[in-house]
Amino acid sequence: MKEKRRFPRTSLPQKAQFFGKNGWEDCLITEVSRKGIGVKFYTRSKIVTGSIMHLKVTVPHEPNPVMVKGILRWLEEGKDHFVGGIEWYQIERAKKKPL
Repeated sequence: MKEKRRFPRTSLPQKAQFFGKNGWEDCLITEVSRKGIGVKFYTRSKIVTGSIMHLKVTVPHEPNPVMVKGILRWLEEGKDHFVGGIEWYQIERAKKKPL
């Protein structure tokens, strides 16, 4: 059967990066809902609930990442990571790199 979707789909978890105290750091999007996303942050730096979070999501088959801005609504600390929930604030496709 021929694929009829206009855009490729991505299964979760999805690799991403967030902008933290050390610049762009790795994270993993574990859940997506209409109001936000669940994220596992791989960092030892303190993250504060209520912070505006900037994420760069690499989408398969797309040349540029999708930039996501959201508010960190909750956070739990694990052994070597944090798990949190980000409420959508703004989503936009990253600007194309100049030639």
